[in-house]
Order: sequence, then C-alpha cells, then structure tokens
Amino acid sequence: MQIFDNDGTELNAECSVVEEDGVYGLILESWGPAHRNKDYNIALDCIIERLISYGVKNVVVYLASSTARKHMPSIAERKIHPGEYFALVGNSPRDIRQEMCSYQSHFSSTGRKEIPSGNRTKRVIICVPTVNNEKFWNRVIYGESLDILLPTDDESILNARVSRLIKKPLTEPDGYKSPSSIERLQKVYVRDPSVKAWILQKSKGICESCGEKAPFYLNDGSPYLEVHHVVPLSSAGADTISNCVALCPNCHRALHYSQNAKKLIETLYINIERLKK
Repeated sequence: MQIFDNDGTELNAECSVVEEDGVYGLILESWGPAHRNKDYNIALDCIIERLISYGVKNVVVYLASSTARKHMPSIAERKIHPGEYFALVGNSPRDIRQEMCSYQSHFSSTGRKEIPSGNRTKRVIICVPTVNNEKFWNRVIYGESLDILLPTDDESILNARVSRLIKKPLTEPDGYKSPSSIERLQKVYVRDPSVKAWILQKSKGICESCGEKAPFYLNDGSPYLEVHHVVPLSSAGADTISNCVALCPNCHRALHYSQNAKKLIETLYINIERLKK
C-alpha cells in the first residue's frame, strides 16, 4: 500500500502494517534506488502529523532494512533514538521528521556509528505503544482519503467514490478476491472503488471488447463505460483488475445475453493480458 497526502493523492511511498521481529507497527520503505519511494519525506510528514492529531505523543522507531536485520538481529540494537521513546511534541511535523531522519544517519548497514554519515531515508518500523490495531494505522496511512477507498455495496456511493478516485493517479489495486456480501431482498456485493476507477482510467474511454469509443460523456466530462466482472461475483468471481473489463453498454449486454457470449469472453482473455481465469 501507499501513503496518501492530505489532498487525497497517492504518494510514491510504499508502506505496510505488520508484526516484524516481535514488534507491531507501520513500516515505511526506504527511498531508493533512484525514484523508488521518492516521496518518503512527504509521507513521513503526513504520518507524524496524523499521529499527533490522534493524540499520540510518543512512538518507538526501529531500523528495519534487510542488511540491518542481518547484522543487528536484536531489534533493541536497531532502535534509532537514544531514549525509550521518540517524542512527537514540541515541534512541527517537519522538524520532528528531520530529527527522526537525523537519527537514522547514525547507522550503517552493519551497525551504529559515532559520526553520522549514512542516508536519512531508511526502511523503518514505527510503533505506537499499546497499539496493535490495523484500523488505527489505516487512518494514519490514508488520512481523510480513507472513506473514498472503502468498499461499498451501495451503487450510488460506489460511483461517487469512483468519480473522485478516477481523477487521481492510481497504482494497481489489490481488490478483493472474495468480496463480502450483504443479504437484503437480493444479495449485493461489496465493491472496491479503486478497482473500478483503475479499470476505467486504463481504458482511456475505449471499450475493451469492440475497441470503439465510449458512446457519450458524463456530466463530469468522463467517458461512459461500464465495468464488467468476467467471472460474475455471484459465481465466486473476484473484484480485482484481473477479472474486470471496461465495456460499452452494447458489449456489456452482449456478454450477458448474446448467443456468442462464451466466444466473446474467450476473446477478452486472449486480447487482455491482465485477465486471469
């Protein structure tokens, strides 16, 4: 997953929420080589700002690079700050981030050193004492953007979230291989808005079956195409990009009702590399 900034834009800053070496927290991947995770500092500013806004005053930060873990197997050796905790009070998020990163420069790939000279954007795990809740960390990762990324069974809410997401840069979403369902008068499936938005974004307004342009534009200026699950959700199909295509309304109906629907589906699998049976 990636950190989102305060405008709801996905940053080039990869992270994960895991238990590693006996501690639970948020791992922020290192910057580099080249432009990999180049938004590291912006992401760390956002993380610190959100932790402060949620009332967190202290964290514990450990170096988590693969080489550090190899040469310093005890996680206690890899705590980057001298005190028991690293304080998030008394300065701006940016100043706090700079202090946190300066501590990183006291480590090489093999251990702690007296004179700081190492890079300041290493792979770290940030822990909040007594917190081992993924929902908490999701709020830190996504900020105010969390709501628009949540799956929903309501078609109108799904489309509203998609219309916001489609205007933002998106990485390939994981989706949900086994979407949860809610039984009302009929069973409806919870849908991932980022999957639908990504499929529409990648189609660039062109039907992935017939190759024709979308038949019209919506009020927000986006081309109208429909996202179809090749294996229906009702048949245990996944709500992932490997099971979704963007279609014009005619092709969508054809895949559901035409006499040659099976042939059309096979053609999709042949022509669209991301689709997987």
